[in-house]
Amino acid sequence: MNILTKLRQDQPPLQAPKWIVFGVGLAVLTYLAYSPLISAPYINFERSMVMIYLVVGLGLNLLTGYTGQISLGHGAFFALGAYLAAITTGKLGWHYAIAFPLVAVMSWFLGYFVGRPALRLQGLQLALVTLALALVTPSIIKRFDTFTKGQEGLNLNTAHPPTWIGLERDQWTYYLCLLFVVIALLLTHRLATGRVGRSLMAIRDNEPVAATLGVRAATVKTQIFALSTAFAGVAGVLYAYVVQFVAPDAFGLTLAIAFITLIVVGGLGSTFGTIFGALFVVYVPNLTSEISESAAGLSYGVALVLFMFILPFGIISFVRLGLTPLVARLPKLTSDKNN
Repeated sequence: MNILTKLRQDQPPLQAPKWIVFGVGLAVLTYLAYSPLISAPYINFERSMVMIYLVVGLGLNLLTGYTGQISLGHGAFFALGAYLAAITTGKLGWHYAIAFPLVAVMSWFLGYFVGRPALRLQGLQLALVTLALALVTPSIIKRFDTFTKGQEGLNLNTAHPPTWIGLERDQWTYYLCLLFVVIALLLTHRLATGRVGRSLMAIRDNEPVAATLGVRAATVKTQIFALSTAFAGVAGVLYAYVVQFVAPDAFGLTLAIAFITLIVVGGLGSTFGTIFGALFVVYVPNLTSEISESAAGLSYGVALVLFMFILPFGIISFVRLGLTPLVARLPKLTSDKNN
């Protein structure tokens, strides 16, 4: 079997010993916690954007990767979070921390009521309905220009660190993003690997069979849709605080394509594969834009085509293929052998 054939196959998750998983996770978290203190502001900005996309991608992967429901409308909830944060902190003068629970709750309820009827549709029908939501979002923002300032957009001067902590604003917003990434990773990993995850994959693979096994498909899909929109809303708040500016054109079709590209490139149905997707959608367009502005958008289309033909299961499949022989040689502790 040649390497190309192997790349086109879904690789099983790595069965790494718990001690190595814990050690690698602790090392990565330590590096991420220390790096903003020694990095330039623009590097902290790029890494913050990666984490923002990661929060969105984790929620969207629960919906699309695990449940099989294609949504192109999460940019609308992303925009909702960004504009609510900008309005409440910039116009109303509220503390910036209030926006997080407010947006999470509002996005969840809005996602629940939108998802309830929308998830009666399947496949292409659902994709088209949510695509319409992505297309009308910039127009809706411009329509309510009394609050949003329309095409002009809103400037922010918020999310400053406490004076006693001694951090710059770019470092502080980086840590806010890191906090929500850790929460989102723990929550999605817990859901994906437990009973809920098995229910989601049963719905994705064969919904009628899942129903005969006692899975309430409509309820589960609606709740996961609502949770994924809450993730997108919170990520929108982080976006507003990192960029310090929101405008309608930032939340159009390109953003919807970026979200889908993220989970496809990283690997559908893989929590940790989403990390690679987030890195891709931030850094690859930046690199290609140095060649040409049009190349930045072109990179998404080319990536989707190449990944469908060469790596249909995403970068995580390539990583698993490469690391499986190494992981097999790692010594296991007694507690790992007993599990």
